[in-house]
Amino acid sequence: MSILNRDVVVVIKFVTSCITAGFLIFFISALTGEDLFKNQKTIAELDGLLSEISTELNEGIERRIKQLGEIPEVNPYRKFYCAELAKEIHEIAYVTEKQKIAFDAFNVRDFEHKSKRLVSYSETGDLKSLLDEMDIVKRELKNSANLITKKRQKLIRQRTAYIVLFFVLWLAVYFYFGRGILR
Repeated sequence: MSILNRDVVVVIKFVTSCITAGFLIFFISALTGEDLFKNQKTIAELDGLLSEISTELNEGIERRIKQLGEIPEVNPYRKFYCAELAKEIHEIAYVTEKQKIAFDAFNVRDFEHKSKRLVSYSETGDLKSLLDEMDIVKRELKNSANLITKKRQKLIRQRTAYIVLFFVLWLAVYFYFGRGILR
């Protein structure tokens, strides 16, 4: 009977030290100003955004341009083609704006200026300027992907550090209180 009681006491000390280490981690993270649950949610959002950007860069842009067909030479059709191309560029540019929204760097005036510039190019049928805008949007997508990757890596390093700290605290609390060092 005493062996059973001793095993139950060890399990209780083990679980109690785990819970204590968990509370200590959340207390430490609160003191440093980090929200661990929000960081985990942010990592998931960044993963989704990064996959969306990667899809656009790898196959989405080329697929969108191929769907438009050949570039017409006659002016009313050329303007229609330019309007459709401007719409596609605008939709791709919105993906980069999602990254800016996630990082609290979204500028409404800048996005409005880009939209007006695309509309003016499509109204005049300026295909060369629209293709230059497409190159700019591609560069912005690549920059957004790099920024997301850096932020994601930083959050993963923080999460890993807190996990390691949790296990260190768990062992310290267990050995300090559970194994009889302090009586």
